[in-house]
Amino acid sequence: MTSKVCEPDRAVVAASQWFAGATGQAMLKRQQADIDKALACVFGYHLCQISVCRALNLTASSRIPHKFALNPLADGSGWEGARGDLSLLPLACESVDAVVLHHALDYSATPQQLLAEAARATIPRGYIVIQGFNPWSVQGVWHWSRRHTSGQPLWQHHHLRLGRLLDWFAVLGLSPVALSYGRYWPGAGPCEGLENSCQRLKLPWGSYYTACVRKDVMGALALKPDWSTVEVRALGPAQRKASREGCRSELFK
Repeated sequence: MTSKVCEPDRAVVAASQWFAGATGQAMLKRQQADIDKALACVFGYHLCQISVCRALNLTASSRIPHKFALNPLADGSGWEGARGDLSLLPLACESVDAVVLHHALDYSATPQQLLAEAARATIPRGYIVIQGFNPWSVQGVWHWSRRHTSGQPLWQHHHLRLGRLLDWFAVLGLSPVALSYGRYWPGAGPCEGLENSCQRLKLPWGSYYTACVRKDVMGALALKPDWSTVEVRALGPAQRKASREGCRSELFK
């Protein structure tokens, strides 16, 4: 990615303020419903949330017992377990069952690397739920215009198409399980009828998208050698044959 985004600490402050407003709360309500739906059938022991917002728990409905969050400004005062810089995650390989990326790719300086880090930390057959701003929407066009006319950090984010993410999924061995769009009307007013109709028609012009993907790993079948027919050759002129009945040595000159 060559487009420049603002520093993570500035992005967290700006995004947290925007999502606390009326328009952000309206979107967050829809996003919460989509995340609840995606996590309804995800089981395991550990769930990690990485959001661009502070003090935001989007995983409360999950039945996974251990839930924690990473954030660039985490200070240990909330439920956020540790700091993460939206590029490299302080998680061991295959250590969590599910990861939620809430606009983390939008504001990451290296979104493809962050997605690869999430895949690395997820166990085989684990899940990653991703939400991001949709550039092919009314709000996406507004964000793009503000990016070029305003220096505010809120607008300095990537405009990642869902199609590009699908390419990254294929490279990382991630299989899409569910894809959806939401919040077709970008304002804060009620629009339940419009929202339900557009989602039913699966129109790709929502203000944000939700992608639930599964980490598929090809299984390796371990083949047990047939030790009854193995011929072991020693250094020198001697040859030895091993069999299930015992070791029987035959010396040949």
